[in-house]
Amino acid sequence: MRNNVVAVYGEVPELVEKKSNELVNDFLEEGKDDFNFIKFNLYETNISSIIEEALTLPFISEKKAIVVKNSFMFTGEKVSKEITPNTDQVIEFLEKYDGNNLLIFEIYQSKLDERKKLTKTLKNTSKLYKVEQMSEQEMKSWIQNKLHENYKDIKQDALNLFIELTGINFNVISQELDKIILFLGDRTTINKNDVSLIINRSLEQNVFLLTEYIQKGDKNKAIQLVKDLIIMKEEPIKLLALITSNYRLYYQCKILSRKGYSGQQISKTINVHPYRVKLALGQVKHYQLNELLNIINHCAETDYKLKSSYIDKQLILELLILAL
Repeated sequence: MRNNVVAVYGEVPELVEKKSNELVNDFLEEGKDDFNFIKFNLYETNISSIIEEALTLPFISEKKAIVVKNSFMFTGEKVSKEITPNTDQVIEFLEKYDGNNLLIFEIYQSKLDERKKLTKTLKNTSKLYKVEQMSEQEMKSWIQNKLHENYKDIKQDALNLFIELTGINFNVISQELDKIILFLGDRTTINKNDVSLIINRSLEQNVFLLTEYIQKGDKNKAIQLVKDLIIMKEEPIKLLALITSNYRLYYQCKILSRKGYSGQQISKTINVHPYRVKLALGQVKHYQLNELLNIINHCAETDYKLKSSYIDKQLILELLILAL
């Protein structure tokens, strides 16, 4: 196995890119420039051009790193024939390549398609890094480190609220963090009021809040939240899908927690981020299994109505909330 061909894969593109950048910087040592670093997108560039670049010696610089974004050929993703690579050519390259240039394939999926000969060849000839999503604590540490780089700090209650509003979504957190740093100006410390004022609640966290309102019997707040989300151009059918997904998660967590599974064990069993499981476990204690199953059935009936009825879709969603 050689270390100069690398595949970095994971379901969060931003974290895959972050790991890829770390590998490039470690390899180049002296920093990236136009002579030692080239980035391709496999959706836009023929694989022959990428292989040719990998086989070409560096110009002026002593080292060269090549990054290939959207390396879908190692996954089960379906693409048009026009951009489908010649897999035999890639396999031959992977088996024979012994150059000094660093070649990194960025793959934005949590799993590779191991049925493919191409993927098997990649695993046998190259170094693979799987990038997992950050845990809640890792995300909080990342936020604090990012703020320290900008000579800022955040109070603990403000940090907790930040995560409560954004959830564990790296892209959302990164965008909201840039926004609050800009808002802070010369001030050095972010407080809870700053977070309340500046940070938008993510769609996923809004849907969790919606199910929390329903659980508490506060149907007026739940309906108002639906109205607000629709004003923000969220489609009722998308909102229903997210609501249904939440209740399915609650049902799974209820069953597994009854069997004595810990939150971490539930997360691994159903392949859901531990933070979502943590929120779900806080809700399921208020439900019986048959109640959750009835809610899921109501959601299924509502899905059919949304797709087949001429009744206003917002009204259908509101009627569901009143029925739960």
